[in-house]
Amino acid sequence: MVVKRVFKRFLKQIAKQIVKQAAKRLTWQKTWRNVAVVAAAFAFYAPLTVNAQPGAPSLVEGWQLTLEQHTASIPWSHAFALRQDETAHLPEKHRRLIHELETLRISARVANQPELAAGLAHWKNAISGFSAQHARTPGRFDLPWLGAHLRQVPPLSAIAVWGFCQVPDWVEVWSLDGVQRVPWHAELYLAELTRGLSKAASQADHAALIMPSGNVLRRGVASWNREKTPLAPGSRVFFELPHHQGLRSALPRALPLPDIDTERTLVNQLLPTLLSTRLPGDECPLWQAN
Repeated sequence: MVVKRVFKRFLKQIAKQIVKQAAKRLTWQKTWRNVAVVAAAFAFYAPLTVNAQPGAPSLVEGWQLTLEQHTASIPWSHAFALRQDETAHLPEKHRRLIHELETLRISARVANQPELAAGLAHWKNAISGFSAQHARTPGRFDLPWLGAHLRQVPPLSAIAVWGFCQVPDWVEVWSLDGVQRVPWHAELYLAELTRGLSKAASQADHAALIMPSGNVLRRGVASWNREKTPLAPGSRVFFELPHHQGLRSALPRALPLPDIDTERTLVNQLLPTLLSTRLPGDECPLWQAN
């Protein structure tokens, strides 16, 4: 059975990692936990997978191809896949966010808020450079997760590309100061990023944390709601536009400008959603079905 061969190969790869990284206690714990999850899931669900769509290849077979072609260990924490249906929606998400950012930027200039206008322009320029070919569907598609959720393994026909990124040495920060990459270290917390922000950028009450898996977490970053949040390499942090930016109150009432609060809310929702489709690294080999 193909599924059995794939997970057997995966367990062998984990065993090699244990030998290489035996001196690292945390790696031991994480590795053995993955082994236990995959083994238990396979033992329980294997009979179900035999009869599920016989002959139709799944993403598990896709990862088998990856394991055959890539002999080095795979950083499963930074594995990903892009669903076929997601490729059709990405361009529209991209265009809409650029439109909302431009609307807010013009409003900020009229309101004589140059720092806000400059920050929005930085975001717009960065997003304009996004490539549709280097995108992912948010969520878990790595082999350990699939092993524990075999009922949710997608057919390979539904996947445009899959792959993984070498774990990077950065965390990407999106704030009104622009888009910057901060060197990652083991004790890096969200609070450390807030201390480096300018006065304008530090007015944010919340930040969206985009994990390497693409999952988005909302965290408090103001003095009254700050949460202690560790950061993983390859994460992205978006400091939201604050509710009290005062654009509407700063503008002449007779000026026919759009609802600034609505635009701000849309940007705070759309930008993390788009960032969750970005790959969690720079060196990311891709595979696709023939």
